[in-house]
Amino acid sequence: MLIRPRRWQQIANTKTKRSTVISVLRWTLLRHATQSINQIDDEDTKKHVLHEEMSWLNQYWGQPIPKSDIRPKYWQRLFLAKSLQTRRDYYEYLSDEEARKERHQLVMEKRKEYIDTVSDPTREESLHRTTIHALLATKYNPKRWLDLYALARAARLGDFFVVDGGFEYAHARHSYFSALVHRVFRCFKHIHRFHSPAYIIISDLSDNFQTSRHPLPHEHSTYFHSTRDQYIDLFDKDRLVYLTPDSPNEMTHFDHDAVYIVGGIYDDENKEPLTYQKAVRQNIRHAKLPLDKFHSSSSKALAFHEVYNILLTLKHTNNNWIKAFRYVPKRKIATRVEEEAENKENDDEEDIE
Repeated sequence: MLIRPRRWQQIANTKTKRSTVISVLRWTLLRHATQSINQIDDEDTKKHVLHEEMSWLNQYWGQPIPKSDIRPKYWQRLFLAKSLQTRRDYYEYLSDEEARKERHQLVMEKRKEYIDTVSDPTREESLHRTTIHALLATKYNPKRWLDLYALARAARLGDFFVVDGGFEYAHARHSYFSALVHRVFRCFKHIHRFHSPAYIIISDLSDNFQTSRHPLPHEHSTYFHSTRDQYIDLFDKDRLVYLTPDSPNEMTHFDHDAVYIVGGIYDDENKEPLTYQKAVRQNIRHAKLPLDKFHSSSSKALAFHEVYNILLTLKHTNNNWIKAFRYVPKRKIATRVEEEAENKENDDEEDIE
């Protein structure tokens, strides 16, 4: 059905009515007009018809439409569109482009405001100066460089602590290596308490999903070293001691010549003795911390940083287990530890007297 040309202006000027009958009639006329829009010669009339269509769609169908003027090239595409769905897609695209430009303009205004604030000569302490000083304080922090020097010295002396990173298959995560690095960094929280720490090596990363397709992050090499090599190839088997809670051998003292290994397993739901099985399979020494004397009914598995701090405490205090187990969470320590510590303090006071 085609409408005579003399009625185009009448259709375009139809006002929006809240009445359902009027709105349906208006939409019917608009549908006929848009289907015959190629027969309209006046371009302004075409734009007026499409504006009316956009207004109706936005009011009754919630159609996103552009609020500003439409560029000529988009008008030509709308004139050539034969279906309503194609025009609706164009309306939504134009609305998204308009919103994107508004966000970009807002970002540029905020950036200009920030630049004006930073470059303000009347400001006593500019934001730029504060940011630079904070960066320099972080990068050239004397405490940080002392810790790095202590770790570098431990690496030169051959004092190593190995984290076995070959257990990604036991974790249902693609970010195993990133989570492992995050937990290793906890080992350096109390490193300033020890004058001779151990340098950490994350080994056995050759079969990891995350590291097999991406290079290892060398930016972490200042604090620790990550490698795809296996620890049995890096050290002599006689020096290796695998610390696993499932071992029947109980650790009695700290061996200064040994290289202690802990499994890179941080999933508490995994109860299988994977580290013990790997140590037996590789025919290397294995041991467990004497938590049976002090632990409560909770799990005997400890985190990396807890084992790391326990070993360093044993090393620096001549195998003082009471002080070493202060790094174990309180939920895993029975009252017997506190009683033994109090008895030892009382004995020391009697000796002094």
